[in-house]
This record gives sequence, C-alpha cells and structure tokens, in this order.
Amino acid sequence: MHYQNLQDLRLGEGIPKICVPLTGHGMPALLSELQQALALPADLFEWRMDCFFGDPLAALPTVLDCLGEKPLLCTLRTVGEGGSAALTPEEYERQVSGVLAQGGFALVDIELSCGEERVQRLQSLARRQGIGVVLSKHDFAKTPPAEEIVATLLHMKELGADLPKYAVMPHTPEDVLALLDATLRASRKVGPVITMSMGELGKLSRVSGGVFGSCVTFGAGQNASAPGQLDAEDLRAILEDVQPHARAEQPAGTGEGKELVP
Repeated sequence: MHYQNLQDLRLGEGIPKICVPLTGHGMPALLSELQQALALPADLFEWRMDCFFGDPLAALPTVLDCLGEKPLLCTLRTVGEGGSAALTPEEYERQVSGVLAQGGFALVDIELSCGEERVQRLQSLARRQGIGVVLSKHDFAKTPPAEEIVATLLHMKELGADLPKYAVMPHTPEDVLALLDATLRASRKVGPVITMSMGELGKLSRVSGGVFGSCVTFGAGQNASAPGQLDAEDLRAILEDVQPHARAEQPAGTGEGKELVP
C-alpha cells in the first residue's frame, strides 16, 4: 500500500482525509469560523489566504495556535485557478515565498500555472522549511481526456510534488468517470493524489474518490471554497459508508510509505 505520512495522518490509507477550508474575510470572521470548524470531523484544514483581507503573515501565528496539532494547508488561490487573488506570476511567487519564509505549517499549495521555474523555486523553499507541497491545477471550464489528466498528475510528481492535485468541471457523467479513471491510473503509478470533479454532477467524486486513489477530499464548514463541496459532517458519514472495509490506519512507521517532507 502506498501512503504518505503527514504528522499523525497517513494519506492514502483508510478513507480519504477530510480537509475543511477556512475562508473568513477578516480576523473576527476567521476566528469565528475556526471555532466552529474545530468541532467538525476534519483531519486537516486549508486556509484560503486569498479570501483574507488582512495581512496573512500577521494572522498566521494565531491561526496555527487555534488549530493546535491539526495540520494546516496554506493556499493563495489566484483568479485563473478559481480564487480571489488577482496576481501576476511574479507577484504570486513573491507572496507565496513570504508565507513559506515564515513557515510553521504543514502544507503549501503551489499552482502549476505559475510556471515550472517558479514551481521549482517555491518547492525548494518549502523543502528547506520542512513544508510539504500540493502542486495543483484547476479547470473550471471542462474535463480534459483521462489520458491528459494522468499525464498532468505524473508530470506534477516528476516536478517534485508530494501530492499532485487536479480539479475539473464535468458536463456529463462520462466526464466524472474520466476523472475517476485517471485518478486510479495515476495513483497506481505515483501513489496518493488529490482529485475531484466539481459542481453538483461531480459530488460523486468527492465521496468515492478514495476508492480510486484520491487521498484528500474537501468538506465545507461554515463556507464552501469550491462548487460541489459537501458539508463536512455529512461527508464523513458517507465516506465511512462508501469505504466500510478500508484498512484502519496503522501507527506511523509501519507499512509501505514515506514521509511527506524529507
């Protein structure tokens, strides 16, 4: 079995881990959201820093303190990838570099669209800080052919991603099948990946993706961060029903796997 260790989590073993997004615009809203989110069945959290109107570097220690031992994925999502940050590739690299330099969190999302040279520089900085890398790509217009999705996920791994991530927009049931087929094929080659079909039609992938090799699924807390996200509590119940025979997690250090960050 292929898995990756992330603190006390074993990504790729058992049911997919639930990641709850944090999207509060200001510090009071973010703290309120955090308080509610901590009561949810979340395995890790994603802070969508593009949604935050304040200084994320100043707010990061407070967010980390509130989360305690729960892993945090920091994401600055640009407009082209479905987020709120209207940034040039140069501005994107500069801002993500600043967050990485501060450090203290478990994972960073790096957008493949910023360019491979920038990806490599940002990944190198993440490695020096002991931070794992989710290398991501989002297609809000369509679902590419399965072969293209597989090739992209494999290329992300070749570039050094700990967790390749690909989100697509389906228009037909066949699109959802293409995404799940690509997930299965890619995960058998490179280990755990993160994939999803978005929107109402794609909800199936968010609850069944783990069967095909997607190791993380995003469940909404106070707010959803992408179309088609299910409520985190509902998502947990469905996941446990869909994969009732998934292997229970073992203590870190047993089985076939590796640490997320060298």
